[in-house]
Amino acid sequence: MVQYIAPQRSLTPVLDIGPWLDGSDKAGVAQRFDRICREIGFFYLVGHGVPQAQLDSALQQAQRFFDMPDAYKRSLGVNEARRGYEPLGAQALDVDSPPDIKESFLMGAPMADDHPLVRARLPNYGGNVWPDELRLPGFRSVCEAYRQAVSDLSETLMAIFAVAAGMDEQHFADLLIDPMASLRFLHYPPQPARARDNQIGCGAHTDWGTFTILLQDDTGGLEVQAASGEWLLAEPMRGAFIVNLGDMMPVWTNGAYHSNAHRVLNRSPDRHRYSVPFFQDLNYYARIECLPEFLPAPGRPVIPARTAGEHFDLMYRKTREAAAA
Repeated sequence: MVQYIAPQRSLTPVLDIGPWLDGSDKAGVAQRFDRICREIGFFYLVGHGVPQAQLDSALQQAQRFFDMPDAYKRSLGVNEARRGYEPLGAQALDVDSPPDIKESFLMGAPMADDHPLVRARLPNYGGNVWPDELRLPGFRSVCEAYRQAVSDLSETLMAIFAVAAGMDEQHFADLLIDPMASLRFLHYPPQPARARDNQIGCGAHTDWGTFTILLQDDTGGLEVQAASGEWLLAEPMRGAFIVNLGDMMPVWTNGAYHSNAHRVLNRSPDRHRYSVPFFQDLNYYARIECLPEFLPAPGRPVIPARTAGEHFDLMYRKTREAAAA
C-alpha cells in the first residue's frame, strides 16, 4: 500500500514534437526526449497535430457514455477480448489498497474471429463492445477516429525513442504489428467523504506497456511520483497530452528511463473527472530486452528480458484479483 500524501509541487517537463513532425529538427526532439525520460518518465506533449476539436469530442463522448443508466452500461460488460464496461470497484491498481473509485469503458483495434491471435484467445485481441447507435449516435465513429489518431501518435513516439537510442526510426516497427494497444474512457466521481483508508480514484501504479498517451479534462487529480519519492501534481494543460512511460521502457534502457508510479484523486466536491488514456502495449509475443545503447559495463547487472504478453497477463490478473479480495 502506498499511503496518500498530498503533492506540493507540479509536473513541469514539456516536449514539443512539432519539429519532428515537420522534419525541421528530428535530432533535437530525440535529444530532448532522452533527457526528459532520464529525469522522469512523465511529460506534457505539445505540437502533436491532433486538433483541439477532436480532443474535446473524445472527452464529450466519455461523459455521454458514463451518463447512461447503470443497468445499460453493465449490459456492455467486458468480453473475452477485455473490451467493454467495467463498473466502479472492478480494479485495484494499488494491489494492497481498496478497489479504485472509477468506472471504465475499454476498446481497441477490431480483429476478426478467425485471426490467429484471436483464435489463441490472447488478451486484447478480438472485437469491441459498442452501445447501440440509437442510444449514443455517433459514439462509435468518434471513438474509432480518436483511437486511430493517438495510435498513430504512439508510433511517432516509438520512432523518436528509436532515434534517441541510436537506432533507425523504424527499429520497433515489427513489434507494433498487431499490438495489444487499447483506448480507455475513465470516469472518477468526487472522492466520497467516507472512502476506506487509502481508497482513491486510482491507486498508485505503473503502466504496463511502452507509452500511455493521456487526455484529461480540466478537473485535475492526476499525481506523479518523482524518483525522489515526492508526489507532483500533473495539472491539466489545454491542448496537451500527458505522456508517461510504461514498464517496458526501463527494460529496454536497463533502468535509465523511468516508469513512474502515478495515481488519481478527484478532490473536487462536486465535479466529475473524465480522462481518456491510450495504452501502447506491443504485440503479445514481442520480446523486450536491453538495447545496445544502454548495455552496462561487463559484469554489471541487466534487467531481465520479458515478453509484453507475459507482463500484461501478470498485471491484469493481479489488479483484478486485488479488487475482488
